[in-house]
Amino acid sequence: MEIPNRLILTALVFASSLALAPAQAIKTLPLNDYTVYHLKVGTDKVTTVAFPQPITAMEGSGMSLDPKTPAPMLLSYHSGDRFFSIRAVNDAAKCSLNVICNRSIYVLEFAADKEPFQSVRFYSTDASNGLGKASGTGKADPARLLGILDKAKAYPLLSEQYPEMVSQIDKATPYTCSLYKDFDVILTQVYRFDPEDTLVFQIELVNRTSHPILYVPQSLAVRVGSTVYWSALADATGIMPAGFKDPKTGKIIPGHSNGYFVICGTSNGERNLLSVTNKFNVLVFRQETL
Repeated sequence: MEIPNRLILTALVFASSLALAPAQAIKTLPLNDYTVYHLKVGTDKVTTVAFPQPITAMEGSGMSLDPKTPAPMLLSYHSGDRFFSIRAVNDAAKCSLNVICNRSIYVLEFAADKEPFQSVRFYSTDASNGLGKASGTGKADPARLLGILDKAKAYPLLSEQYPEMVSQIDKATPYTCSLYKDFDVILTQVYRFDPEDTLVFQIELVNRTSHPILYVPQSLAVRVGSTVYWSALADATGIMPAGFKDPKTGKIIPGHSNGYFVICGTSNGERNLLSVTNKFNVLVFRQETL
């Protein structure tokens, strides 16, 4: 499998830092103003907490912005930033912090731990999830989706050599088959990138005829129950190669080809919240010929 150059460069650049930060030290969490978040911080490592939008204000106890002022924890923050950093002064340090962001209050409680979180990234669970308007019809940022697709393609290599880079990707290998008149579609892999509410589907197309079959890559979709989710990005040729017809027996050895497509959010801009374990029926539409 050919790994995209830009993804290899990313892996090499961050390999050393990822080796120092185990997977459990990197956290991505959904924002919920009805949840109290318990976060672990260290005495010899800095924990950086990032929000999807600029922080309006913060109120807390047990922390200080000035190292000269005694407090269980030290906080580093600049007004208007989307992030702040925090470190425990001693092994028994505890503190609490209320963060006001986008007119909501989020409650964070910090405690010193020998295995601290080094990066905590919160993401919004509404339509504005960092991709622009989430959509199952391709309105999300194509460059961002292309990066996600590249990462899904490189998953086998990354999981072996850089497991920290894929620690938060859900993966399933359903090998379910959608049957059509002249061809079959096998769903071989499903990847979910939860912060982006994006799924990548890998399919194998099996042409049971002795002639090529044309289809529309941009119209690839999945049906879950009665709901159809359309692809926002596709990497497929649009041609199912013909099978080989044995001249002696007349039997046809099916032609095989592969493709990928990406689904992001829903058609009305909301999160789809799909799981890789959902029962997906892959929809493939033929290309009309004149």
